[in-house]
Amino acid sequence: MSDIVDATYKFLDTLDNSELIINLTKYKNNLLKNKDILKEIDNIKKETNNDIIISKRKQIFNNNDYKMYLKYYNELSLIILKINKKYQEYTSTREHNCG
Repeated sequence: MSDIVDATYKFLDTLDNSELIINLTKYKNNLLKNKDILKEIDNIKKETNNDIIISKRKQIFNNNDYKMYLKYYNELSLIILKINKKYQEYTSTREHNCG
């Protein structure tokens, strides 16, 4: 069992230092510094008109930092999904407890 625990910690350390996490953090921080993008996101949350919401989301998606953040976020989500599927397989459960 300690082999599994050791491998898990090694995986987490490798993930922490991976290009994926480094880039995800970089683009997240860039977005957090961009007051215009944050303001638009807040405006979208308050909007009720679906056409305006779609239009504003398209505008935000034109921002390179946002595109890249989503790219790396989706990659990480896929890794988590794979881990959850294996967890379900090993434990015969349908709960998503790993992510």
